[in-house]
Amino acid sequence: MILEYLLITLSGFLGSYHCIGMCGYIPPLIQYKSWILGNILYNTGRIFTYMFLGFVSGYLGMFFHSLQFQLFQKFLTIFLGIMMIIFGIQVLGGIKEKGVPGLDVVFTTVAEILSKFRQNPFFLGMFNGFLPCPLVYGFLTKAMFEASPIKGAIVMLFFGIGTVPAMMFSSFMFEKFSPVARKRLASLSGVIIIVFGIIAILRAFGIGHHH
Repeated sequence: MILEYLLITLSGFLGSYHCIGMCGYIPPLIQYKSWILGNILYNTGRIFTYMFLGFVSGYLGMFFHSLQFQLFQKFLTIFLGIMMIIFGIQVLGGIKEKGVPGLDVVFTTVAEILSKFRQNPFFLGMFNGFLPCPLVYGFLTKAMFEASPIKGAIVMLFFGIGTVPAMMFSSFMFEKFSPVARKRLASLSGVIIIVFGIIAILRAFGIGHHH
C-alpha cells in the first residue's frame, strides 16, 4: 500500500510537468504579501479540491462496490480500467486534448475568472483544482477503485503532494525545461496510470490480489 502511494506521488510529480503546459500560467497570477506563503496557500487550495473530488469518487466507488451484482461490478471495473488507460494515453500525447471543440474558449474564460482571485491564492488553487485534466481524471478513477471516501481522498492527497514542486516553481520550469523535455517527463506519469489501469482489468478477471 505504501509503495502504491509512493508511485502515485511520483506520478503526480512527473505528470506535473504536463500540468505546467496546461496550468502553468496560473501561479504567476498570485499577488500576495509573501511569495512563499502565497504559493503554499495556492497549492493547499489545489490539494483541498483534489481531496474533495477524491472523497466523492471514493464514495461513488463504495456505492457501486456495495451493489450485489458481481457481473456489473466486473464490467464497471473493466470500464474504469480502460478509462485509466485512455487517460494515460492522453497524458502520453496519443490523444490530443486541444482537439475538443471549444476547450480553448473554456480555458480563456477560466483564466479571466481566476485573475480575479490574485490576492486570494487559496481560492485560486481551489478553482484551479477543478480545471479539466486527464492526469487528475486518471487518479480520480484510481480513487474510485478504493471504494472508500477516506482512501479516495488519501489517493488524491498523495497525487496533489507530487504536483507541488513543479507548480510552485512553474515560472522557473518554463525557462529551464523545453516543451519536449516536459512532455517526456510527463510521459512517465502516463505509463504509471496505464499500469494501474491494466492491474484493475486483471483484477476484474481474478488475476492478482485485490486489497
